[in-house]
Amino acid sequence: MRAAFRADASAEIGSGHIMRCCTLAGALRRRGVESLFLCRAGPGHPGEWLAERGFAAYSLPADLTPAEDAAACAVALRPGVDFLVVDHYSLDQRWERAMQGSARIRMAIDDLANRAHDCDLLLDQNLAPRAESRYAELVSSTCTQLLGPTYALLRDEFQTPAAPPRLRESVQHLLVSFGGSDPDNLTEQVLREIENIPLAADVVIGNANSHRSEIERRCRASAGRWTLHVQTSRMAELMARADLALGAGGSTHWERCRMGLPALVVAVADNQIMPTQMLADRGACLYLGESRALPDGAWRASLAQIQRAPDALRNMSRAALGIVPAGNGADRVAARLMELAG
Repeated sequence: MRAAFRADASAEIGSGHIMRCCTLAGALRRRGVESLFLCRAGPGHPGEWLAERGFAAYSLPADLTPAEDAAACAVALRPGVDFLVVDHYSLDQRWERAMQGSARIRMAIDDLANRAHDCDLLLDQNLAPRAESRYAELVSSTCTQLLGPTYALLRDEFQTPAAPPRLRESVQHLLVSFGGSDPDNLTEQVLREIENIPLAADVVIGNANSHRSEIERRCRASAGRWTLHVQTSRMAELMARADLALGAGGSTHWERCRMGLPALVVAVADNQIMPTQMLADRGACLYLGESRALPDGAWRASLAQIQRAPDALRNMSRAALGIVPAGNGADRVAARLMELAG
């Protein structure tokens, strides 16, 4: 059997849409399905990154309209595939309808609920109010909907982590991570605010971070308290070691919850606001608000608040552990795809 994924790298190779599609492709591979990735050409094309993980990639021209994109994908997929998965905010039901003759089963991954889909299966792994009715007017009545963190596409390292999830009792070790590129330089802002607090920390950035040299300087000046990790593949291990994370919303939410890791979180994009607030309402993180409106000293003050309240840290950790159920969300999604294929 064959699958194809239409996704583009977001901030940097290995992030966002590409990462969750790669996770699902891995689950399908365990079921004997070969996968091809259809990605826009140009800077950030993930072909080499995908090849290292055993997946083929096809380069699409960089500047195509959705209709032209569908036509190019249809040519690339001849004579067709069993599964076609699209994870792309710029493509909607028109693209999916145009691909009907190229795939037996069409699947859309979404978390915005802001456009209609013409697909057989829709996945939204986020928390949302009225989740069961959120896509009622956006998909057909025959579309299978997989909703919520039960179906979170977590990387394999979080399914069988070297260190098991645990309940946090006190703050001794921090994890500072705002994604690979961190265009607002929140990593350095946090380090500046906590530099006089005697805590160890793992600091994670990506190759695309343009402030790397200054972050490296700050970590060197920490007298061994802070360790910098660039484009690491050890996030599950680092989360297991940490007592508290300082970071942003997004798919990292579900990784932190899987490890029972409490977090101080900001939203760096509009689509992160609702799921982050929902997670905070469930007690699994402390939401500080939108990053662009964060006052100076907010990270330091919030960290001090958590340090003074070990019960709050413990309760946050317990709540996080209850968000993502045991088992493999990617395997659950892959199993449903196989069921639909008969």
